[in-house]
Amino acid sequence: MQNCSSNVTISSGRLSAVGGLIGSSIGAVSNSYAMGSVTLKNANAASYAGGLVGATGCFDGWCGTIASSYSTAAVTAPGGGTIGGLVGSDTTSGGISNAYWDTTTSGVTNPGQGAGTPANDPGITGLTTAQLQANLPPGFDPAVWGEDPGVNGGLPYLLANPPQ
Repeated sequence: MQNCSSNVTISSGRLSAVGGLIGSSIGAVSNSYAMGSVTLKNANAASYAGGLVGATGCFDGWCGTIASSYSTAAVTAPGGGTIGGLVGSDTTSGGISNAYWDTTTSGVTNPGQGAGTPANDPGITGLTTAQLQANLPPGFDPAVWGEDPGVNGGLPYLLANPPQ
């Protein structure tokens, strides 16, 4: 999945993987972003919520990757579960690069919680809204991404798929 965006409210219950764009992924996600909110309700330790992807992992030789993507989605789990600013659970071991989450809007301010698990997942960086609005983040190609104070609240947007 590439060049995708989402601005929705997602809510899910126990034994779930829920994300602002994708629930669970073993494929490639690139040049994508999610806004809105993600809520994991009445969950247990086997449930995950992330601003962009709920869970990414490997199956039958295929491993999920995330590149040049971000999330501003608010992420909560009032009844339990594991949350991350970008991804709830990442078992790909190094499959994420140039990925960001908004520490201002997400409610996830711990710099080590880009992924709910594992902590300090490499390739994920927390930025404030002001930082995301100031310049395209590292790894975002200006031929793919645009940034304009009058478009998308000044946040990066996809040139081929601009917000309405």
